Amino acid sequence: QVGLADLNFRLMTGSIGAREATIESHHEVESLAQLEAFFAKIAKIDAHAKWGKELEPYVVSGTSQWQIFRIVE
Repeated sequence: QVGLADLNFRLMTGSIGAREATIESHHEVESLAQLEAFFAKIAKIDAHAKWGKELEPYVVSGTSQWQIFRIVE
C-alpha cells in the first residue's frame, strides 16, 4: 500500500557486539522526498496505527532513535 518494496526495506537485529534485543528497520530511499512520501502514505493506514498501539507496550519509552545515512560508493 505504501511502496515498501521500493524502499529496499530490511529488518536487522543484534548479533555480534550489538544488543540482541535491538531491532532496526533499514529503508533505502532515492531522496528525502521519497521517504517523506512514504511516511505520508503510511500515516493514513488504520492498520499501521493499530500495529503501533499493539507494539507500544514492548518499546521502552525514549529508546527510539532515527538516523539517516548516505551511501558512499
